[in-house]
Amino acid sequence: MRRVRASTASSFSGITANGAVQIFKDFSAAIPNAKLYGPDGVAESGFSDPKEGGIPASVAEKVKVTVATLNPESYPPEGQEFFQQFEQEYGDKNPDPYAIYGYEAMRLVLDAIERAGSTDKADVLKALFETKDRESVLGTYSIDENGDTTLTDYGVYTIEDGELTFDKTVKAGA
Repeated sequence: MRRVRASTASSFSGITANGAVQIFKDFSAAIPNAKLYGPDGVAESGFSDPKEGGIPASVAEKVKVTVATLNPESYPPEGQEFFQQFEQEYGDKNPDPYAIYGYEAMRLVLDAIERAGSTDKADVLKALFETKDRESVLGTYSIDENGDTTLTDYGVYTIEDGELTFDKTVKAGA
């Protein structure tokens, strides 16, 4: 902590379960004017909401979190429908950012099984890697040779009243 006191910004790469709340509180205390940045691993209510053991508001006002999800208005109509149905089902109009990704991941796997005509692991993996121009709740994407999607937009979130709040979109570089 002594070595970073002269810094004006700090980033954390980890997940909430790895002590992120305490680390952010410690950095905030040691470097009161620092801007603090966190990854998708802290983009959940256990980090952002003090009622769930998350960081206090005095720390949250300094924090920005990046995650591969965007604000609901940025998604195609099918994605916006997902958020409407999620709110109807769970009464939560601001789900943790990865809710839509979990939904799409399951849809992709089920689609790959159907395209493979089999539940054999090798057949399903082959079908996954053959995914091209898939229209989804996230937008249109393909799976590249590394198993990554071709989606490149990331959301930057702030924390307000214990909730992650979309701030802006940034595009990942190649």
